[in-house]
Amino acid sequence: MKRSDVAIGLSLLLLCALVGPAPAQTPPGGPHAARADAVLSGQVTDAAGAPLAGVTVQVFEEGFLLVEAETNADGSYSLPFGYFPDIDWTIIAWFVPPSETLVPEILILRESLKSKSLELWSTCLPRLDLRPQMQYDVQLVDGNTKRQRMSELECLEQ
Repeated sequence: MKRSDVAIGLSLLLLCALVGPAPAQTPPGGPHAARADAVLSGQVTDAAGAPLAGVTVQVFEEGFLLVEAETNADGSYSLPFGYFPDIDWTIIAWFVPPSETLVPEILILRESLKSKSLELWSTCLPRLDLRPQMQYDVQLVDGNTKRQRMSELECLEQ
């Protein structure tokens, strides 16, 4: 490697150190846009109705994780989170079972207009109106049961 290449590399490294990290991206409403408070709570059970402990419940806004928690021994969960009420962003909840034999579940809390126009999310996915207090009980099942249920709802292409 030439001395000039090393000098340029060191100069760039020094410049990056002086400038610092890039600023965090601000929401479209500006850096002082207010988040509204919401709580999603409920219970997760298996096909027999038995509570499922250890299910990871996550809430995402525009693909970024806002909050996550695990279900208790009785299958219950409660996730408080903040969201931008005046910004048209998609918000989903994701229920990830501790066992690979069960299929994760997605819940749409709010779907952006862009997402709707592109038909990014299946109309067969459950939806819940985004509001301050939301209750949602979910049953996680194995792949065969999930396919059967989706077929009964005519959600699978033939």
